Amino acid sequence: MSTTTEQIHIQLQPFFSSRKKFYQLLHLLFVMPANDETFFVIGNNANLHELEEIHEGGKILRNFFEHLSIEQIQREREEYQRLFIGPGPLVAPPWESYYRSKEQLLYEEWTYQIREQYHQFGLQNIKENNEPDDHLLLELEFIIFLADLCLQETKNERVIELISSQIHLLEKHLTIWIPYFCKRVIEHANSQLYLGAAMLLEDFLSFDLTSLIEVREALSNV
Repeated sequence: MSTTTEQIHIQLQPFFSSRKKFYQLLHLLFVMPANDETFFVIGNNANLHELEEIHEGGKILRNFFEHLSIEQIQREREEYQRLFIGPGPLVAPPWESYYRSKEQLLYEEWTYQIREQYHQFGLQNIKENNEPDDHLLLELEFIIFLADLCLQETKNERVIELISSQIHLLEKHLTIWIPYFCKRVIEHANSQLYLGAAMLLEDFLSFDLTSLIEVREALSNV
């Protein structure tokens, strides 16, 4: 039994590793582009050739990074401000509560639900109480953290628990609000970068949820 379990975990390493890398890519795509290096890191290391073969968003991103220039990077910074930061009305606010609250308010129940999940794993937003915990980047960082724990863990029961935590995060949070967020980005972005990123993000979450449920079921039957 232990040998079988060990073999399954070895077989799952590429899956866990590819998930983590993909979420890291998504996180990078939605980080404020503070310097030119961020863009060139993505363009050189994101396997965009593979993405363009399987997804329209990947094709858009590949084209964007192939024609990247310093002038374009400055335009992307301005677009990021317009979409996600302001000043002025935000086109695509990056907080879960905004999309789940009838009044489009922040610091609603979902903020505290996700904060509690962070705390369960010994994590805390460094700007807790000053910045909502349900920001897109924080939720992506959390699932990257859980994905990394799956890579490190060897006990079957613990791996199942970690997968269940990610399924819960996807089912109860990410797949509920992010489609609305992505829809706004897709409809209003004047940028191929954020258009492609939003298309990838929306589709990957559903795919990842289905995959995790299948893996959990396989591990539970070992």
